[in-house]
Amino acid sequence: MNLQKEICAAFCDGLIVHKVPVGYAISTPVTWFSGDTISFYARVEGERARLEDSGSLLFDLEGQGVDLTSENRMEILSGLLRDHGVVLEEEDGLFCTEWVPKSKIAALALPFLTFLARVQDLLFLNREIVKSTFREDLIRALEDTFSETSVSVSEALIPELPHYTVDIVVRAGSGKTAAVFPATNDVTVLRAVLFSMELQKHNVANIVPFLIYENLDKGAITHQSREIAFNSDLTPAVWSGGREEVMKKVQRYVQ
Repeated sequence: MNLQKEICAAFCDGLIVHKVPVGYAISTPVTWFSGDTISFYARVEGERARLEDSGSLLFDLEGQGVDLTSENRMEILSGLLRDHGVVLEEEDGLFCTEWVPKSKIAALALPFLTFLARVQDLLFLNREIVKSTFREDLIRALEDTFSETSVSVSEALIPELPHYTVDIVVRAGSGKTAAVFPATNDVTVLRAVLFSMELQKHNVANIVPFLIYENLDKGAITHQSREIAFNSDLTPAVWSGGREEVMKKVQRYVQ
């Protein structure tokens, strides 16, 4: 048995190349998230060539809910582009390689195919990465709205209760403080509820507790936890409902 030849044969049997007006269309045995095979093009102009997707990948990702206005997700995409020698032409939303001599285009095929397969990771970010992305986006928005110096993280605001830490703290010029909890799971929601109860118990008047949801889709937060939060003294907001509106709401409550 020659395993190298068998693997090569198994891969190459699913590789189809045929001539098209722009150069060559290349179909591979690797599949998209949709189940369709990954295909791309080799565009040939005179003695130079480059590889490019069909022009629909960016729109497909956005159609599946990938928010590329998020700085964190854009950083992930930028890293993938850099690692695989791919560029994004923002004018037409095309992923492509740089132009190279025709004789060198085949060497770019595997890195480009790897990029097309890995860019789908943006759809399958595990829950921890999604949490981190939402939290970091929220911190940046608060820093932009108030100032970097007025925003801190993981801080205990009640001296008598040092173990009750607040995820994001915003100290406004008015003297009031926003205690912000990004609602990423049941534990965070219940921590926020308990914190708001302690504020009331200790008669703390200058701290406003917020619970900010990324969205209201059913997921990591159970219906029971949502009900408990809605019936508490927490000030709720929904990130997906409008980031500017969320920032304005925080400003109003701490003015």
